[in-house]
Amino acid sequence: MCAIFGSFNFNRFNELAVQNSYRGQHSFSISTFDPTTGELDVKRKLTGPFDSSNMSIEKGVYWIGHIQAPTTDGKSSDYIHPSVIDDSYLWHNGIIKEDCIKYMQAVLGENTPWDTKLLHEWFESGLDLSDVDGTFSCLVHRKRLLYLFRNEISPMFYDEKLNISSVRFDESARTPANAVLKMDFDQMYLHHSESFTTKENPYYFKDGA
Repeated sequence: MCAIFGSFNFNRFNELAVQNSYRGQHSFSISTFDPTTGELDVKRKLTGPFDSSNMSIEKGVYWIGHIQAPTTDGKSSDYIHPSVIDDSYLWHNGIIKEDCIKYMQAVLGENTPWDTKLLHEWFESGLDLSDVDGTFSCLVHRKRLLYLFRNEISPMFYDEKLNISSVRFDESARTPANAVLKMDFDQMYLHHSESFTTKENPYYFKDGA
């Protein structure tokens, strides 16, 4: 189990870290995104419980956190999120089914067992997320923009200030499932970029996906 969370407000960012803390204590990362320049900076990427102490507080940046309890055999520091491909970054909450991992490896010609890296390569290659079997909720930095996407099985919540979290928080709503959403920090809005489908959803959510 993992969690993704983000906020412009450093105090709110830390509050969201506490709310998500039960979802992983093995490793964590802290990054900042500057919406003016589009630059992404990974500040910390360490094993152990989440720790934002002694961080240099920067104004105008969006704080991104990820905490992790590995769901695959990869437990070294090489598997701490985000996955990095050139100047693109991806944070993932969920797990891809073993058969699908083998399928993705074959299609991509890639041997990595890390489902997050495979999902990242799949997305960057422009392949259909509808073919990915498992659970995924992701934040992506690419071409100086941030995007969110999730299938019907994995959670992601947001509010009018574009605070995001893998667990529900006050005055938050679920992000739309089966959609790639561009985060617009000027209008504080999620723009629908493209659609996909959930390959298999064994669950039913009474209040909708």
